Amino acid sequence: FVLSGFLRAATGFDIGLSTKCVVIPKEMDMCHKIGYSEMRLPNLMGHTSMTEVILKSTTWQHLAHTNCHPHVRTFLCSLFAPICLDTFIHPCRSMCVAVRDSCAPVLACHGHPWPDSLDCDRFPADEDMCLASLTKEYKYLHKALPKPACQACPAVEEFFTHKRVLEVFCDSNF
Repeated sequence: FVLSGFLRAATGFDIGLSTKCVVIPKEMDMCHKIGYSEMRLPNLMGHTSMTEVILKSTTWQHLAHTNCHPHVRTFLCSLFAPICLDTFIHPCRSMCVAVRDSCAPVLACHGHPWPDSLDCDRFPADEDMCLASLTKEYKYLHKALPKPACQACPAVEEFFTHKRVLEVFCDSNF
């Protein structure tokens, strides 16, 4: 993973907190082997202690390992374990949208909506300094990516058909 390939030039953003660099803990395995080993604390999710970071990030480990999008780990780690630079580097809005569009169906399979804390509108546009997931070439490749699937979930059409059949059955007067 080459970080410079993902950076867009312009002004950076800093949340104005006193931060420190710490080693990414072993419990955050989704953020290992991503191109850096130290993170800033507090992070971009507002977590101020390593205990809180570990607790909150572990709920995302499963999604990160589904590979629902090629940059899901980069996106999540940029928030939970931001690279230790002079300023915070947010993910670009385009990265958020791409990851959300691919990974939200996986969350939905497990009964969870895409969280408000990851609302893509809160992230900077691609013209700002941010982590961008899609180069022009990748945008064309992205269209060929398979749709995320979940074995535990019926297809949407099947779900609504099955649900509708049950509703009609239960509403019937025997």
